[in-house]
Amino acid sequence: MPILFGQIVHRYIEQAINDYLQTGKAPTVEELIQLGRGQLNAAFIDSTRRLDFWRQKPNKYYMMQEIYYHGTLSPELVQDYKERLRLVFNHFLMSETFQQITSQKGSLRIGEPEQFRSMKVEDVQVFVVMDFHYYDELRDKWIIVDWKTGGESDDDRQQLALYAYYVQQKYRVSLAQIEVYNEYLLTGKRKKYSFTDIDMENILYTFQRSVLEMKKYQADIFSNEPVDIEDFEQTQEKWHCRGCNFRELCASR
Repeated sequence: MPILFGQIVHRYIEQAINDYLQTGKAPTVEELIQLGRGQLNAAFIDSTRRLDFWRQKPNKYYMMQEIYYHGTLSPELVQDYKERLRLVFNHFLMSETFQQITSQKGSLRIGEPEQFRSMKVEDVQVFVVMDFHYYDELRDKWIIVDWKTGGESDDDRQQLALYAYYVQQKYRVSLAQIEVYNEYLLTGKRKKYSFTDIDMENILYTFQRSVLEMKKYQADIFSNEPVDIEDFEQTQEKWHCRGCNFRELCASR
């Protein structure tokens, strides 16, 4: 549910921004809520009534993890996310980012949101999907915005550091020209991040370590063939299993 909720909110935020840039008309909170509820209802119907369709074409139908493993959604969970819809869409429309879009439309050069971009880091292709970024001509700044529908995480800064590195390399600009923000839509809080050259060195080091760790699970680097499933060790931190889509694989081991 948290992942599905985030995907739906991001989809209609992107749509709202694109529609405003084309028509100059912003949606109302109620319009956004109605769209979000429609998608949540569609996911529930797919998950409860279209299991066979989903098995045949899993990329065409929804399957909610909670329903797949437990057969139902608790009434408390449903009510919680109904309330969250109103909060996040209201905070989006009131956010400093959206207010700037509506007040400075003519001086902002908007990047394509939610598009797959890539860069090479030591011959490894890295895909970067930024929620939203634009160039502010009045301030000569590149602005990166990441919408969050959940709580704050220690990983948020690291994720945004990679985005800043991408913009720095793509547009050949200094870090001083880049501003990075998290818009936490559940609370309405906006958090700004600044990055230094040392931060960029650290993110590249973390990336290199991550690549080396992943390569341990390649039996053949040329065909990208994985090692046997038995060689993927199971986590000892069982709380991870609650959010894992593939936990049934472990049940058979």
